[in-house]
Amino acid sequence: MNKKIFYALVISFGISNLTYSQFETGKHHLGPSIGLSFLGTVPQIGFNHEYGISLKNFGEIGICGIFRYWAFTENFPGGDWSYSDILFGAQGNYHFKINPSNIDLWAGLTLAFDAGYVRYKGNNPNLYPTPSHGGIWLAFNFGGRYWVSSSFAVSGRFGLGTLKYGSLEIGCDWKL
Repeated sequence: MNKKIFYALVISFGISNLTYSQFETGKHHLGPSIGLSFLGTVPQIGFNHEYGISLKNFGEIGICGIFRYWAFTENFPGGDWSYSDILFGAQGNYHFKINPSNIDLWAGLTLAFDAGYVRYKGNNPNLYPTPSHGGIWLAFNFGGRYWVSSSFAVSGRFGLGTLKYGSLEIGCDWKL
């Protein structure tokens, strides 16, 4: 390939990367995630949807819907305990304006419901009562996106909250 064409492509790619916007109001940001829930050793799968709005004299925030699923089994002599969780809820994130513009950092709060299911399978099914599991989850979260193109980003999220639940996730997001 001609050196001039190669340099022109590199420069145009670099300039286009610098002009990618961070978080945009009036746009939908959605995508899958995978991570660890700190409650078991299996990964959780999730889906995130965020809509950007601007609040006068405050800044840009994202109103989000989240969904997470994970399941795991603990083996004990005489039986197994199986746990499955479906977590769904709402999130509000404040987006920070930083440079370079292809990085989007946020911090926010999550309010969700964890619909947990516990099942014992073993030699003495009447010996163990079914424990309570799940409930309302309130958490603080923060994360970031790196915009690879004007409509696609890789993301990372970290959250800590009630129910001894925390998460560390990676994913991707599309801007629509």
